[in-house]
Amino acid sequence: MQSDKNKTCLSDMRKAVWAVYFHIRSSDEEPLHSFCPVGPNSWCKYQNQVVEGSVETFRHSNKLPAAVMDAIKPVFNDLSQPKLLQKCLGELHGTTPLREKEDIEDVSSELVDGVQGCTSWMKRPGL
Repeated sequence: MQSDKNKTCLSDMRKAVWAVYFHIRSSDEEPLHSFCPVGPNSWCKYQNQVVEGSVETFRHSNKLPAAVMDAIKPVFNDLSQPKLLQKCLGELHGTTPLREKEDIEDVSSELVDGVQGCTSWMKRPGL
């Protein structure tokens, strides 16, 4: 049973890493939110508007250029490797499946917030 739990959690962790990558890469022309958590409490504003039925009025902001996203994709690939993520799983961490899910959502949200903050300098005039 433990291996089934870890497989599920490992899968959720990998999905969370890629959710951040594709969320940041998304644009109005190409929304890439299929990995983002769904529902009214999602950190993804696009998914919030899907629930509200107003996704057609949603406008993306803080998108990084495709060249930057291509350059950092190997980092996300490394972060999503099962061997690395497996180290985060297990009873030694004192977490329950619910707590692990909450931790994954917290980290995903923090990564999105951090990247969005880092991209604000790109919008300054003269850059």
